[in-house]
Amino acid sequence: MAPEHWIFLSPHLDDVALSCGGLAWDLAHQGCRVEIWTLMAGFPPDENYSPFAQQNHLAWGLSGAAAIRMRRAEDMAACQVLGARHRHFDWPDAIYRREPSTGAPVVSSNETLFGSPPEGWLVDRIAASLQGEIPDTAQLVFPLGIGGHVDHLAVTLAGEALSHRVYYYPDYPYILKHPNWPARMDKNLAPVPRCLDELALQHWVEAVLAYPSQISAFWEEKSLVYLAYRNYLAGGGGRLWQSITTAHH
Repeated sequence: MAPEHWIFLSPHLDDVALSCGGLAWDLAHQGCRVEIWTLMAGFPPDENYSPFAQQNHLAWGLSGAAAIRMRRAEDMAACQVLGARHRHFDWPDAIYRREPSTGAPVVSSNETLFGSPPEGWLVDRIAASLQGEIPDTAQLVFPLGIGGHVDHLAVTLAGEALSHRVYYYPDYPYILKHPNWPARMDKNLAPVPRCLDELALQHWVEAVLAYPSQISAFWEEKSLVYLAYRNYLAGGGGRLWQSITTAHH
């Protein structure tokens, strides 16, 4: 009998590790085939960076293509820790996308990054691409879109357009600011129980630390990462959610 096949969809080069890395490691450790597909891992289409993109480059210490190469390398290292296969798609991050009709940046600030609906054409293209590539037997996991980040919502909407059995993961760290989000969503969701042990927690934290360019965005120092995830795990974090109607099939 073939091992279970799990495909985790990640908007960016860190979201799965941040949100449910312990679970991904646990599944791989149990002998499942685990893959992490990062969708917005593409290189910028040109060097005409918006001021908002340049702000992000300053935080990362690199700009444009060099930043994406660095972040892809970080993701490959994290996936190795988790025992997962990586796959990087070529859609660019929202900070690099422009409106086809006007050429204006899709997002220009944190307010628009977390307050704008994703482009419909992008959602349709992602869904069409994934529909043809995800095996029917795979268990599909994608973000709930907690916090409203435009890229996370694009992946959520694309995932929901697919004809596969799906699970959701709460988006970390956004779930910390919106702890009741899954229960409030119009999806009739229930958590999927799973016990994650200390070894899973250790690999989870190790994978998160494989993204040094992103650590300072969430924590003042590395020593706080383990404590944050231990508390998150103890409070029920890092597990999946499933539609109640699907769960009863």
